[in-house]
Amino acid sequence: MKFIGGEYLLMLVPDNNKIESQKQQLLTAIVQAKQDGLGNEEIMENVREALPSSMVSYTETVLQQIDFRAKLSRSVIEFNLEFLFQVIYESVIAGINNEEILLICAEHCTLNQYEFARYALEYIHINRMPSQWEQNNVYHQMIEIVNISPIESLFEYIESIKNIYLKQIGYKVVQDNLYNLFLSNKKTSFFTDLANKSRDNFIKNYCCRTAVLVARATGKPLDLKLTGDGSILLKEPKYLDINSGANEIATSQNLTMLQAGKLLVDTLEDFNINAKYVDAKNGPTFNRIRVKLGRGVSYKKVEDIGNDLVQQLGEELGLKFAPMVSVVPGGVVFDIPRLDRQFAYFRDHFTFDSEPDIHSVSIPGGVDVDGTYVEIPLYSDNVTHILGGGRTRGGKSQFEKAAILYLVRQYPPSVVRLALSDVKRVTFGKFDGLPHLVAPVARDAESTANLLDYLVEEMELRYQEFERHSSIETIAHYNLRFAPDFVMPRVICLIDECFDLLSDDNYCDRIETALMKLLAKAGGAGIHILLYTQRPDKNVIDPLIRSNFPAKTAFVTTRPEDSCIILGDDKDKRAVYLLGYGDFLYKTTEVLRLQALYVADDEDPEYFQQLLLEAKNQNDPYTAWESGLDFDEFMANLYGERNSKDIGKSKATAITKSKQSKTDFEGSFNFKIQLDEEARNSILNLHQKGYQLDEIVKAVFNLSRQDGRSYKKFRNVVEEFLNSFKEGEEDDI
Repeated sequence: MKFIGGEYLLMLVPDNNKIESQKQQLLTAIVQAKQDGLGNEEIMENVREALPSSMVSYTETVLQQIDFRAKLSRSVIEFNLEFLFQVIYESVIAGINNEEILLICAEHCTLNQYEFARYALEYIHINRMPSQWEQNNVYHQMIEIVNISPIESLFEYIESIKNIYLKQIGYKVVQDNLYNLFLSNKKTSFFTDLANKSRDNFIKNYCCRTAVLVARATGKPLDLKLTGDGSILLKEPKYLDINSGANEIATSQNLTMLQAGKLLVDTLEDFNINAKYVDAKNGPTFNRIRVKLGRGVSYKKVEDIGNDLVQQLGEELGLKFAPMVSVVPGGVVFDIPRLDRQFAYFRDHFTFDSEPDIHSVSIPGGVDVDGTYVEIPLYSDNVTHILGGGRTRGGKSQFEKAAILYLVRQYPPSVVRLALSDVKRVTFGKFDGLPHLVAPVARDAESTANLLDYLVEEMELRYQEFERHSSIETIAHYNLRFAPDFVMPRVICLIDECFDLLSDDNYCDRIETALMKLLAKAGGAGIHILLYTQRPDKNVIDPLIRSNFPAKTAFVTTRPEDSCIILGDDKDKRAVYLLGYGDFLYKTTEVLRLQALYVADDEDPEYFQQLLLEAKNQNDPYTAWESGLDFDEFMANLYGERNSKDIGKSKATAITKSKQSKTDFEGSFNFKIQLDEEARNSILNLHQKGYQLDEIVKAVFNLSRQDGRSYKKFRNVVEEFLNSFKEGEEDDI
């Protein structure tokens, strides 16, 4: 194997007897290559060309280990815990074992950080989403165990699994095999014995449920004491046909909800909180128990009781994390996380067979506690614009991708257009090239500022179009009058990680100004802003910006104050208690807890690419209203790169301004600015108050030095006007 540059030459001939020696040689070469500045991709490319697949896999592991050590070896006083969690997560995904991760943490971390690393490892192993390959592999191992061993061996294998999603696969295999055993006329004692042999409460319940089925089918009484768990509540099935028997076994978990509710009420009484059990619901992510507080009992007494419930009911209810507590009409609800959590897959909720409703453009929300699909209607006055945020692994990116994928597949470009900004450069790149895009995906602060300026201009042109028709005030009125002959498309602008944009010293002013204009009135013109961030810092995202978002989507946050900022309520800390991976709060006139749809573009790329291809080639039966504002021409005019006469033919103005000036375009790369009376009065008023020249240009035309040529041209015009005004005053004297 020859690393790039010819500096390392490692000749390895595959030989099973020399594998360890070869690995040592390969390790030496990799370390030397890293020290000399070669990147991981360069090293991997050479390894793939020269060595067998086993060595490729070994190289990937070594590189991950080197990177992990390098990250922890930075010269910092104390690691940021979010950074430490992310590094540990990446190492787990790379296949590094727990012992090695903890060994490195023990070497480089403080005692507190080491303890954090231990808990982080447990959390990651329990809650991470396994790849499709890993799920398939575990499933086949379970089937192999069942085929060659007693079912008790399967129970032991499932009990050894920590990950809740892999356990869920095991529970499904258990249900199927218990039903087959039920059909083979096994006795009730067989299933009660199985229940006694398992330490997993879910498997115990499945076994006991099957015993009830047998007792019912044979007409023989069942002594529940045989189960060794007299607390399990079981209900006899109503029917036993082949299509429903397995479902009867699988619903055993539902039968314990009444007991869980009563146990919760009794525990509240121990804290001097009088309450009455009302009902319970089973959701894909959590189970919801609703209670009615006694007269005179304040909600504040139960608002922050989650950690106490973990301590008191952790074993009985399977609580590893504090449940979310919320007020709902008619009571207070406790959301108990499910150990066998289910995901809501995008492909299970849409077929795209029906014609789109051009008057009701929406995006996917998620699945509520009842399993009901909830959409987010962008056409509603209660939505219009959405502010969202949450920490890494909260599910924010999946939510955004589900929204974009649905919009481009459900609606043709004449109905929906997209404006995307992705400074992380990894989330929206897959959507480049779609006909729905008004511009290429913005990947930095400058291109995002340009995109937002373009949308401001588009908004003004749309309102000019409304002015031409009496009684039309919004896009909804316009489309009701002219569709389907003409359809004014809605433009959805989705900005990922706005924190980086609003922290950029060069462009934050332009971005903030454009956002404020759009949030103030773009909704009525059919332009919707969806703004997302991992770090909702109150000092970065202006309160005026936050207050103009009627809808909020809060994913799991690290800090309570982040939850308050996203939800727009100084007291609403509930996003801290969310479970991650798409579990989020959707707030408009009320707050709903939903499980976002999982696109699974990495697990099922064929389906994802198929929808993108269909979006590009779909039939578009409508004629879209066009403002005449082309993005490329707008940018050329903005930076003076094209003959401005060409741009004058479209309805674009030279630059977005807070005060509209009459602008004549003439000459190649030049345009003449004529100040109207309002602009002249504003300039004189500011000049008399002592404003400097650059401050006047900023206040009247919303331009700063960062705007380059445009700023200089407007500055020169203002300077000439003020000079002529002074000369006129001197002539009068």
